[in-house]
Amino acid sequence: MVNVIKMELYRLFRTKSLYVTAAVCAGVIILLVMLTSALINIVTDVSASDLTVSMSDSAEGTTVSVSDTASQSGGTNPADFCSGFISGLCGIFVVIFTAIFIHGFYRDGYSKNVIACVKYRWYFQVSKAVCIAVYSVVILAVASVVSLIMSAISLNSFEFEYMGVFFQFLLGEFFLLNAIGLLSAFLTELTYSKVTAIVYILLASTNLISGMLSLLEDKINDIFHTQIELWKLLPSLYQGSFRLGAPDTSGNGEMLAHAIVLSVVFIAIYNAAGAYLITKRDVK
Repeated sequence: MVNVIKMELYRLFRTKSLYVTAAVCAGVIILLVMLTSALINIVTDVSASDLTVSMSDSAEGTTVSVSDTASQSGGTNPADFCSGFISGLCGIFVVIFTAIFIHGFYRDGYSKNVIACVKYRWYFQVSKAVCIAVYSVVILAVASVVSLIMSAISLNSFEFEYMGVFFQFLLGEFFLLNAIGLLSAFLTELTYSKVTAIVYILLASTNLISGMLSLLEDKINDIFHTQIELWKLLPSLYQGSFRLGAPDTSGNGEMLAHAIVLSVVFIAIYNAAGAYLITKRDVK
């Protein structure tokens, strides 16, 4: 098994799409952070220039500075400002890269050559899970470092506060990305096409799937007279709302625990399903 994992990791770091997707992710985050920071800076500057409190007993006024206005408005720490960029992009890139990487395994007869040399086929499922975890770490590291640096440069009111909350957010994102990546791998293996997983994540990024689940939830709630939120059972949908607040951290523990438990369950399910699939079926 160790040799299979090493072989797949070697193929992972030799794949051009690893570096292309990481570079594109970094470029998109740079652009989004610069645009968002520019808008926030403009609004903050305008608010600060207009916010002058007149004193009734004095001819002098007290001007509220930009830093005071920013501190009151919040949203200048990494947990609040950077998490949206990271969560919104990393899931898409994990799905796209995983679909390309898994599809490459079955393309041009490569899978026949290597699978025949291994005693147990499920070794490859384990190695793919390891590769997805490694890529999730890479894309999270790129996205978080770039977003932090660009936020510090572009946003006037940005401060490195509540970094512990930010690292907790990255931990939850890591588990969610693993589950999403394994789902992408399973869909690609099931259909022998990378298009299936990419179409799924693009649909999940819109309100289409959420709207359909909402209608289903209403029907279930009417029948069983209970409140069920199906979107919380799918990592790809839960990731879109996964945020850890700061300075108010009262609900962070529950959200993080839900993300970890949900992701561990999905990781176990898709590892088992993928191992069964690659073991029982003929490899094309």
